[in-house]
Amino acid sequence: MATQRRRPAPISPDATEERLLLGAQPLPELLNLAASLEGLGRPPGRTQLSDRWRSAAREYERLAGAEAGAADGADIRPLPKAMDRHLARLVGLPGVCRTFDTVPVAFGLVELDKLVISQHSMTQAVVDRIVASHPLPLGPKALAELCLPLKPPAASFRLASRSGREFTFVADAHDMRFLDAQVLDPVDVRQADVMGHPQAVVALSVGFSANLLNGVRYNGRVAINNGHHRALALRQMGFTHAPCLIQPCASEDDLGQAATRELCDNVERYFHAPRPPLLRDFDNPKLTLSIQAPRMRRVVTLRIDVQRQLMAL
Repeated sequence: MATQRRRPAPISPDATEERLLLGAQPLPELLNLAASLEGLGRPPGRTQLSDRWRSAAREYERLAGAEAGAADGADIRPLPKAMDRHLARLVGLPGVCRTFDTVPVAFGLVELDKLVISQHSMTQAVVDRIVASHPLPLGPKALAELCLPLKPPAASFRLASRSGREFTFVADAHDMRFLDAQVLDPVDVRQADVMGHPQAVVALSVGFSANLLNGVRYNGRVAINNGHHRALALRQMGFTHAPCLIQPCASEDDLGQAATRELCDNVERYFHAPRPPLLRDFDNPKLTLSIQAPRMRRVVTLRIDVQRQLMAL
């Protein structure tokens, strides 16, 4: 079923529209999220926000009866043959292999309207940018590149400051994160002169994740791990299914290895409740509230703590 395109609302160049999902998470979590987005415009007060949350919570109670089982048995179709070459390159990327190396991996076209979501806010500018930069019709190759990219995002990335053993990085893409720590042999590293004779080099990697539209399948449901904005954008463009990397989890132990912390900490809410929050809920005015929020950049700071002592070993 095609979804009518949403006309972006006029907004300050220093701000963006943030769509909050209400009623699906505990009220204190919503209040904390709203407080973190304050800075521009006139955000709703705690009383108004609490009243809207209660109204949305009642709607979820109604949906628990009217739409019980709405997340069960998501339709997963085979990827088109036209995506085979892209998929072969994707599974050969070391960063992808390292990211998904514990729980089995499958690929398919997943039904968007049955996707369980654990992210309770969406930045509308991100959704609008995806829609605007991918004009229809969108063929299999372009769809694969959007949902299962081979390259990092074209986003700014810089070392913002360095002070002794503290390093701060800033990026426009919210996906920036600390990736890994490795111990390397000095002969394998091209480095500047250092004091003394190095015997080991500790490499701390900062950058972007594999950033695939991916999810976990557990108890007959598929929940998004990453790619909420792309999934919502595709739904607004009229797509009913999207290419997705899916990790089937046979137990909560598997879930603990593959799913986000939010999904793991609230298994009952997302995988057992009659009617969990779904991607399509972001287009339900009874369940959402749009507020004006400051534009955000991701900041990652690494601090190195060195301890030196004598020990009998």
